Amino acid sequence: MDNHLESAKLLRFGQGRLSRWENRDVVHHLLTGCETCGAVTSGFLPTGLADARSCDYGDAFARSGLQISESLASIVLERHEATVLLPLFLELSWERQLSLVAEDPRYRTWALCERLLDAARERGFQDPARALELARLGIEMADRLDRGVYGEERVHDLTARAWVVLANAERIRSDFRAAEKSFARAERLLKTGTGDPIELAQFFLVKASLRGNQQRFREAFRLLDRTVAIARKNGDRELWGKALITRGFLLGVANDLEAAIRLLSEGIGLIDRKTDPRLLVAAHHNLTLYLAESGRYEEAMRLLEQTRPLYQELGDRMNLLRLQWLEGKIATALGNLGEAETLLQEVRQELIEREIGLDSALLSLDLARIYARQRRGAEMRKLAEEMLPIFQSRDVHREAIAALLVFQKAAEMERVTLGLVQELSEYLKECRVPSGFRFRESA
Repeated sequence: MDNHLESAKLLRFGQGRLSRWENRDVVHHLLTGCETCGAVTSGFLPTGLADARSCDYGDAFARSGLQISESLASIVLERHEATVLLPLFLELSWERQLSLVAEDPRYRTWALCERLLDAARERGFQDPARALELARLGIEMADRLDRGVYGEERVHDLTARAWVVLANAERIRSDFRAAEKSFARAERLLKTGTGDPIELAQFFLVKASLRGNQQRFREAFRLLDRTVAIARKNGDRELWGKALITRGFLLGVANDLEAAIRLLSEGIGLIDRKTDPRLLVAAHHNLTLYLAESGRYEEAMRLLEQTRPLYQELGDRMNLLRLQWLEGKIATALGNLGEAETLLQEVRQELIEREIGLDSALLSLDLARIYARQRRGAEMRKLAEEMLPIFQSRDVHREAIAALLVFQKAAEMERVTLGLVQELSEYLKECRVPSGFRFRESA
């Protein structure tokens, strides 16, 4: 089905003029929580929370000639209530939120927990600290769901999903040890869940991103292969597209840029812009980045200009920062060093304020390339001094710190070269997890 049903079809549903199978499809779509279609049906579905709690929802659906179970009706009502409750809930303090989850049954529903986890995902790259809070709150809510109402196995599925959301937020903050523990909790819960293949595929997909961050590419690609197999078997184009995009991104990290460009382009073709605009922005961003890193600057600039409206339409600050970072990298490559420095300095400061340590350090090296080309020793020394405490706060091993100390020492002696900056940049992408890599200073 399309993302939204035609208004005429929804009206015929309300008038009882659809076939049994058409009625079933409409109900299934409404159960996804689609707010747009819910608004259209508000004339014959419950609209007020108080009224909704007391009305006979079966009668409302009987008007369309549809026989619907009491449990199905309660799910629709629950989703309706969650849509209203969540915005108010998000404005409350953490303490008040925890109190409501513990004391008020309205804040212990499946639908509200799902929407809360969606909100946590949305904030993952915009506000990682807030994403962590919401994910932990989602775990609390899932843990308190009534097993008698929702079923033990299904609650395990949803609780596992909450732990996956938390793990992803931790991954974004480069806290890989914590992410490993959260994924382990999720995996244990999934083993006692329903065995839903899509739930399992989503787990594989997010865990593959962590394995990629850790440079464990073989494991990441095996997880993505399993994701694709499930997506193809179940006819889930969106999930298939997400797996291709993730694989393309990881191939770019592994420096196989041509394969990355091909897979990102293929994955983008499977994603509906209305369904997941944030993923499309991320995919286009990485495609533009890899085109630039391949030296295909004209293609990169054309794609950047084509997709700029997507960034602006989405409107969140982190994506706009990443766009500015990408513009700075391209400006550096094209020799527009003054423009590049201004762009990168602004992004770096905000990344530091948001406690995104790894990206802050990597962006600092983009600035170091500019300083090295201009032989600006004082700025290079200041940059080196600021990088170390940023990186020490993140989950990297001692060899990474040693590499940064090499950079700091070279800056003090004014011996930083473009070759050293490039080698350090590549190494830092590899040292998020203990491994056999060793940093070797260029001769």
